[in-house]
Amino acid sequence: MFSYIGGKSVHSKWLDPLFPDDFSTYVEVFGGAFWMYWKSTKTPATTNIYNDFNRHLVNVFTCAFTDPGHFHSVLLSYYPWINDEDKYNEFRTEIFGDFERAFNIPDYDLAAKYMFLQTHHFSGGTGLGPTTKIYKELKYKPKFITFTEKFTQRKYLEKLDVMSCENMDCRDLIRKYDHKDTFFYIDPPYFKMEDYYTKNSFGYNDHIELIELMKQTKGRWALSYYYFDELEQLLPRDQYVWHEEKTISVNGLSKSDGATTKNGKPAKGVRTSRTEIVVMNYHKENSFDNLFEI
Repeated sequence: MFSYIGGKSVHSKWLDPLFPDDFSTYVEVFGGAFWMYWKSTKTPATTNIYNDFNRHLVNVFTCAFTDPGHFHSVLLSYYPWINDEDKYNEFRTEIFGDFERAFNIPDYDLAAKYMFLQTHHFSGGTGLGPTTKIYKELKYKPKFITFTEKFTQRKYLEKLDVMSCENMDCRDLIRKYDHKDTFFYIDPPYFKMEDYYTKNSFGYNDHIELIELMKQTKGRWALSYYYFDELEQLLPRDQYVWHEEKTISVNGLSKSDGATTKNGKPAKGVRTSRTEIVVMNYHKENSFDNLFEI
């Protein structure tokens, strides 16, 4: 529903065909902005679970499905402050002054403030945090308005009506919902890139424990990663299905001598390419024609 570090909105077209067609429970273990749920043609299932370690994100989605009409009206009340740097700093201090404090969910005003920050911050390729600065959109429709308008759109409201939220450790969540009819989409903070995410402490041992747990599940799963050497040993290609997709980064430009624009003029930088990897514990016919070795 909104831009978020690591979000899969632009990757949904090639990811969705890899998802199985028949599952009764859909779980996004590291929910983020929940983009695959919104974009997938395979959802909603009978049961649809959003989970994230970030309690503020969970609050946003809980407000969204609990009473979308009320949340819409609260978001509208924040319109007078769009592009207001003082308000941005005020909300940032309030939320990040004690980011991990306990608060009751749903909290509609707190969710609106968090989304005000999320849709206004200048990311520079990193997640929202206590030092991020405001980005003022003066030429196009502000992202805060775009987000708010989604609560008047049927395609979002229909999926909000059949979802629920958890704020659990990923391992506990998987154990809770593991069943032969469950499909888990797992998009963890990528290995050795964990610091890009707000207040995340998902380290090396957590990655290992997660993978070892997934190898024991009854349900089907698709696990997104960038390539790292240990992955070959942890999830061998002869035991699991690997799909590799070359993608173009949307997070900033890299300087490159001789880079040019499409019309041949000198460019300040280029979008870097990289290979996204999805490892699955199932095989879907006709989904893997483009597998290739690294």
